Amino acid sequence: MIEAEKRKLENEKKNVELVNCYKRMAQTEDGKKILSDLEWMCCAKRTIVGTANNSEGKPNLDRWNTNQTFHHEGMRNVYLYINEKINRKEKKNGD
Repeated sequence: MIEAEKRKLENEKKNVELVNCYKRMAQTEDGKKILSDLEWMCCAKRTIVGTANNSEGKPNLDRWNTNQTFHHEGMRNVYLYINEKINRKEKKNGD
């Protein structure tokens, strides 16, 4: 077995171990509470588009706040990553 194949197998083994850690965490009551909090915090089920405020400090729906939108999208991606790990199906026979 060549070195690249050994590294690939090692990485796959580490990834399976990490996925199992996420799944175990998600099955605990504390884990469920944390995931629920992250779902809200990371805008998983609501809009991530930030609006700029007008001169009165009220949201101006005609202007986007791109920095806020990118920030929210980054947070949302973290939640989606965690959720993907928890819901990942095990590969069978090289599938």
